[in-house]
Amino acid sequence: MLPLTEYTDDLARRTNRVIPFFDPEDGGTQAELLLLMSHVDGDPGSARNGSPFISMENEDPTANNLQRVILDLGLPRSTLLLWNVVPWQDGDPKKEAGVGAIHLPRLIQRLPNLRGIAVLSKEGSVVKSVREEVPSRYRLEWTYTFSPGPRGYAHNGARLTQDLQNIARKLSLL
Repeated sequence: MLPLTEYTDDLARRTNRVIPFFDPEDGGTQAELLLLMSHVDGDPGSARNGSPFISMENEDPTANNLQRVILDLGLPRSTLLLWNVVPWQDGDPKKEAGVGAIHLPRLIQRLPNLRGIAVLSKEGSVVKSVREEVPSRYRLEWTYTFSPGPRGYAHNGARLTQDLQNIARKLSLL
């Protein structure tokens, strides 16, 4: 986790923002699939969710929905890393996706086993920013699917599950 903690500390200095940490229960630097959501929903260190981490164990509907999908698929958390394109509180993904995405290559460099990225957002600015900032030289498998947020999940939870299952199978994680 040390390289990821160094990344969050560096990102906090570069952006002058409070950046949550990666969940130590996820795969850390050994992750093979990066799950990228659009933005932090509220303050990750607040009493509301009680966690300083971007985590599927946080006490909010988005985290609960994602955790349900991961458990239902039987996808080992040791193969995953959860992050946000805009990882700071009150970030507007429509306005700040480009700012957040420019930092993704430095994250990816810390993930030597990374083989795939699942963008869990259909927000056009998020998808466009990630596509522009993550160089094709990484030769990663990609999927773009729906957010596990309450609205997206209510209408497209089955599609989210199917898309994650498909990329996990491509990567032989299931």
